[in-house]
Amino acid sequence: MSPLMTQKRLQFVNVAWLALVAAAALIAVLRGITFVPLLGGAVISALPAIVGLVFLRPDRAAYPIAPPLLVICWTLLAVLGVALTGGASSPLTILFALAPLIALNLEDTDMAAEAAIFGVLAYFAVLLMGRFGLLPAGADAYQALTVAIAFAGLVLAGLLVWVLVRDRYAGRGSVAGDTAIEETPPAAPPMPILPAASGILLMDVTPEGRVRSLSGDTLGLVSAKQGAALAHLFEPDADVSGLCPESGHARGEIRLADGRLAAFAAEAGPAGTRLLVQDISASQRQAEEASVALEAAASQLQDRTAFFASLGHDLKTPLNAILGYADMMRAQIRGPLPEAYADYPGIIHESGQDLLLLVDDILDLAKANADRQRLEPEPVDLIASAQSIVRQLDNQAERAGVKLKIKSDSEVWAHADARAVRQIWQNLVSNAIKYSNKGGTVTLDAVEAGGAAVLSVIDKGAGMSEDDLRRVTEPFSQGGNSRGRAGTGLGLAVVRSFAELHGGQLTLLSQPGRGTRAEVTLPLADMNDIAPLEDAAE
Repeated sequence: MSPLMTQKRLQFVNVAWLALVAAAALIAVLRGITFVPLLGGAVISALPAIVGLVFLRPDRAAYPIAPPLLVICWTLLAVLGVALTGGASSPLTILFALAPLIALNLEDTDMAAEAAIFGVLAYFAVLLMGRFGLLPAGADAYQALTVAIAFAGLVLAGLLVWVLVRDRYAGRGSVAGDTAIEETPPAAPPMPILPAASGILLMDVTPEGRVRSLSGDTLGLVSAKQGAALAHLFEPDADVSGLCPESGHARGEIRLADGRLAAFAAEAGPAGTRLLVQDISASQRQAEEASVALEAAASQLQDRTAFFASLGHDLKTPLNAILGYADMMRAQIRGPLPEAYADYPGIIHESGQDLLLLVDDILDLAKANADRQRLEPEPVDLIASAQSIVRQLDNQAERAGVKLKIKSDSEVWAHADARAVRQIWQNLVSNAIKYSNKGGTVTLDAVEAGGAAVLSVIDKGAGMSEDDLRRVTEPFSQGGNSRGRAGTGLGLAVVRSFAELHGGQLTLLSQPGRGTRAEVTLPLADMNDIAPLEDAAE
């Protein structure tokens, strides 16, 4: 479907949502809702549709930022609505379905997947914040407006699904109809209709060498018309006999009447010849235009990726709050917890750490794709960093029945970004724990080898095949051993990205059933930079 048709379709959806919001407001008035909350709820609910009407006008090309901005507005409406009307139990949870459906109607499946992921993260954050009383209680007085908006969201979701299914069904029906026509061709098929600016001229030529009919671009030739002699279309000394083979096919190049070089393809038939002539210079211009369009599309994709990469602060702020409150409860700063709840802060903290790692992976990958990832290299002790990760993931390993062990006890200094090194350790060790058998051991090690610092994580778990090794470092790709194990397929892609940004590489050695060894090479730190750090420590 063309961008213009897509924008018209979204304009219809935006207008429908405004009408549904107006109807919900009328219902709320009839149920006795006061003016101030009614106005606030209606304005907030209408904002995504207003954004769509402003930025997706069918009379002009859409702004590159318009599709992601529209999807984000619908996601924020869902988060705000659920947070203000009772948390995870609010009927407005239906609004979380609208952002992915909007992205699908924009014919962007990648954006739909991103919207779904961010919606799940936001819902989980609201769920946790509601559990600990961090959200306002939903007022019963506003229940009528809440239910009306929720019903409007349900109607809009159904409308979006109907529009999407209708367009897909209509497309399949068109393809089926075309196939039926091809299967029963008429006895004398008409000339195909080609665009007048295609740079291609298609002619039906009689055995006597005259143009019976033609279609497409006349290539600027005055003599290109029905009944004209074929020889008049080309240079006077051109051999036109090759254009009309007695049987089979013929291909070649020939000069047009104005001297331009053209390519031709001819097919002999019982009633004459079907001849196709293409202006080679026009083909070159089309290739250049296609290259420009491809560059423009790549630039729009990069703008969208850069936009999502800039959302890190907004996504991580609620997670940091969750982790902070969980730490306070674990430390019993406000007093001891009831024994029945004693284990909950630890579980919340570990789950929050998993979510934070996932958000970091998504944002780091987005920044790398948008060329916005910036490192701050400094001397980093890989063993000290590994010890910190072991302390962080020890509870996760204990629950999985896996033991964490650091092989080396001597310092190994790399010239690298400390946060990136920590995330490399965390992703590799989390993967190793996930794929290790109960009772197994995950070994962390770091050495100096070949003029580089090499960190490694070794497990004796499920292992991977050669096919798995070729694809697991690609974003959102997982090996065949991932069945039944939760994961997004981002961890190793982020590790590889960080390794390459440092000028190093990720190496995976594995066999099915015999475990995996993951190695990351990083630049060695300069001894002159390490000495001041050791003196300060002493």
